[in-house]
Amino acid sequence: MDRRDALAEDLRALADDLKSLYETATTDPKERQRKERMWGLLTAGLGVLSTLVARRAAAKLWGILTGETAPVPKPQAPAESSTPAEERSPTRPAA
Repeated sequence: MDRRDALAEDLRALADDLKSLYETATTDPKERQRKERMWGLLTAGLGVLSTLVARRAAAKLWGILTGETAPVPKPQAPAESSTPAEERSPTRPAA
């Protein structure tokens, strides 16, 4: 029985190898590249989504545990100058 099991396993492995060889030989390279791009977009999207969900959950948990708001960085607004761009230009000669 041991030889039969080993032979059956070898035949299954050979069949799997032949099947994968056939599939790779008959697959369109452009279609495969498209599927790989779609897979990359899917994994990137799921990564972004899981990051956002995890950050929200962490902020809520922080509030529950400490009673404070989460210390998230606030976006910085660009500093506005009261002088026009022409007056700030170092290349313009003084009049």
